[in-house]
Order: sequence, then structure tokens, then C-alpha cells
Amino acid sequence: MLSHEDNELLTRVDGEAPMGAYLREYWTPAVRSQRLIADGAPVQVRLFGEDFVAFRATDGRVGFLDESCPHRGASLALARNEDCALRCIYHGWKIDVSGTVVEVPSEPADRLADMADKITIGKYPTREAGGVVWVYLGVHDDPPAFPRFPFDKVPADHVRALVAETHCNWLQAVEGTLDSSHVSILHQAWLGQSTGSLGKAAEDSAPRYESDETGYGIRFAAIRYSGDDQHVRVTEFVMPWMAYIPTGDEDRVAIIGTPIDDEHSRQWFIRWNDDHPLTEDTDTHFWYRDLTGAPDDFTELVRGRGSWGQDRSLMSDGHFSGFTNLILEDVAIQESQGPIVDRSKEKLGTSDIAVVKTRRLMLDSVRAHQEDGTVFGRKDPLARPGTAGVAITIETTGDWRTAAAGEARYV
Repeated sequence: MLSHEDNELLTRVDGEAPMGAYLREYWTPAVRSQRLIADGAPVQVRLFGEDFVAFRATDGRVGFLDESCPHRGASLALARNEDCALRCIYHGWKIDVSGTVVEVPSEPADRLADMADKITIGKYPTREAGGVVWVYLGVHDDPPAFPRFPFDKVPADHVRALVAETHCNWLQAVEGTLDSSHVSILHQAWLGQSTGSLGKAAEDSAPRYESDETGYGIRFAAIRYSGDDQHVRVTEFVMPWMAYIPTGDEDRVAIIGTPIDDEHSRQWFIRWNDDHPLTEDTDTHFWYRDLTGAPDDFTELVRGRGSWGQDRSLMSDGHFSGFTNLILEDVAIQESQGPIVDRSKEKLGTSDIAVVKTRRLMLDSVRAHQEDGTVFGRKDPLARPGTAGVAITIETTGDWRTAAAGEARYV
């Protein structure tokens, strides 16, 4: 378990919280690329307890600004998006992608140049990868090198992003992706539907864990034994919030948990296939069934329904959890833990080793940043995992590290 003080340090991101300052130094997924249409409606984005607005200009560039107009604070989410700029509908101030005030119709024309030099609005660099707009919100004028993601070079129709806006702290989302033992229990109703090796997780609910520290985070192996074989699920955790998880199928998945504010988070599910496009058939896969209809927040499918939409009649008929989707099972559990879990009350076991090691790495990292500005992974910003998460079956005498290395495709 953690002390109350360490739990606060890990979870709080609003205002001047040390973890918020630290996380801002990483490129943060902000909004799905498809949601931003040239000259279309600006999109409100809340991150780290602050409000921003994202828009796609006439020429296709993405702007990411503070939401409040610098004049008198009206929301730029209401602005007109035209001529490569946002025009506030209150007094007509026009602000371009670079954050420069280019028109002030409510003032004499001879004042424009002076006002443009003196008036500033927060503007932030962006990049697009994996169907997602990423933003750098840190303190440095020059952003860090953009990460090398395994999905960044595949064609656009080979990758798709889904988003869940969850009513819980960001760390609950991250920890859920690292806990392999719950797969055998919470998700047991779905394991038999896997066309790959994921189904073998049902045979052992108490895996043995091994891990290796990497230049980008931690590689975790959950090892389950079955007869003469060992089934190994290798999860690649990339600091500070991304996990490449083994699906057991040919599609690859990255899950990212980012803070909206202290008590709300945005979970990203980036799915891709190296070899062929994603199709409507893959959208009906048990991982994603029914979720693609609300790609910008699929939790709206169950919001307002008691017990997160759990169906007790399904449970009476033999379904373990009563949820109609694997990912919604995770969302319900994470939110049920409360806005921020009090980790000082936990009773942990050997199945929690991945969570414990990740917390330790995060605590060490945020403290190092407090001390001298160090950002974990910055020495080798282009490092990335070679496997993007794999599920493999090998002989009990085999070495999972060697077998996983044989699956490497992205180094």
C-alpha cells in the first residue's frame, strides 16, 4: 500500500501539483483527428484541470489554444473558424493558429499592431499520429522529440482510436492496463471468443510475474502454466501512461490513461493492424462491439444507467460480470473504486507486483522532476518497445524473453 502523501503525489494533477507539472512534459493525446474538420466547429479539450480549444484551420493545420478569449474571457469553443483563425463571436477578435491576434474590429485600426505585439494567448504545439492529435503542454519553448509509436507509419485505414471519458483519476485507468490477473476473472466471459492465445488466460487466474526495466518504462510478463506449456502475456508499459497490451489476436492495441482533472480521466484505445485495413467486421469484435458508434466518449452508452449498465439477468444465465462489452467491464470497475482510490487502505498480494513496480517508478520519476527537472526517458526519446505487447505459448523450459524478442517488429 501507499502512504496518503505518496498517493496524493501520484494522483493530483490540477493547478501546481507536481505530477501535473511532470506529466505535461510528455506529448499528450488530446482529441481524435477526425473530430477536427477544416473550418469546422472548435472542440473543447480539458486536460490537467485546464480548458483548451482545438481546431483545424482552413489549410488543415491544427491549432491548440487556451479556451478563453484574451479580450474578456468568452469561450473560443463558440468562435467562428474561418480563414485559418478563430474569430470570437463576442467582439470579433480574430486569433490565428500561432496564437497571434490578427484582427480587433472593436478597436481603431491603428491599434492592431500594438495590441498584437502585447496580447498573448496560450498556444501549444501539436502533432498527429494514430488518428490522434497530440499536444505538448510543458514549460519549454521547444517541445521534446515526438515519440516513435508502432502505429505511426501504418496507413490511415489501418488504425483507429476510441475514447472513454471516465469518472475517476487517471492512475486508476493506467493501473487497470497493467493488472494481468484480472483478465482471467473479470473478463472470463470473453476469453473463449479470442481467436488467438488470449483464451489460455482462463486456465490460470494466479500468474507468476517477471519484469525488466527498459529505457521507456517496464516490460511485464504474466506467466501461466498449462501442461507442458507456459502461456506468457507480455505487456510493454511506456512512461508515463501508455501500455501496449497483448490481445491474443492479430490486431495490436495501445491503451493510454490521461488526466482530465484530479477526478476524471480520458482513456484512449488505439487499435491498429500492420498488414491490412480495419473493417466493419473488426468493429464487431468482442473488444469493440457497440463502442465504435460513440468514438469520442463511448461511456455515454451506459451513463445514467444503474450499476454502469450491468445486467443481472445475464448473470443469472451464466455470464460472469453482466456487462455486454469487455472494455466496459474495466470502466465500471475503475469508476466503482471512487474518484481517487485511497491506496493507503489496500491489501496487496503477489498479483499486484506490476502495479507496485509502476507506482515506484512513477514516484521516483516525479520526485526527480521536482528536484532537477529530469524527465524519464528524455535521454532516449525515440526509444520504443519492439513487440507492442504479445501473447505467446512456449514450452515450460523455454525463455519468454527470447520468444518475445522473436516477435519484435518495430525496433
